[in-house]
Amino acid sequence: MFHVRHPKSLTVNKSGAAAGAVLAGCGTQNQGLRLRVAEGQKKGADGPLVGRFVILDEGDNAHSESLVTHLHRNTDADEVIALLRRRSPACVNVANTNILVVELATHSGRSYE
Repeated sequence: MFHVRHPKSLTVNKSGAAAGAVLAGCGTQNQGLRLRVAEGQKKGADGPLVGRFVILDEGDNAHSESLVTHLHRNTDADEVIALLRRRSPACVNVANTNILVVELATHSGRSYE
């Protein structure tokens, strides 16, 4: 099975996300980032993700080198922003709901939501 973001996907702050969902970065600062949330994310909630998550792929972005240290382990938005601000004091959290979308699973060209 291959995972891909649907081109018309809404950001997590607009769509919400179920516990266990895989989210993908859709901003310039989190391009290629993939993570799995342990807790559901409420529709309409702006700001950092709530609860724990696992970074599945650090992506190819300005923060990839820092994010690789947290790959495949439980973390949260506070821990991630502290990590990123060691190198970039004014950066935006890559785990903000307005720059993440829910991935849709695809197989043989069909989408499954």
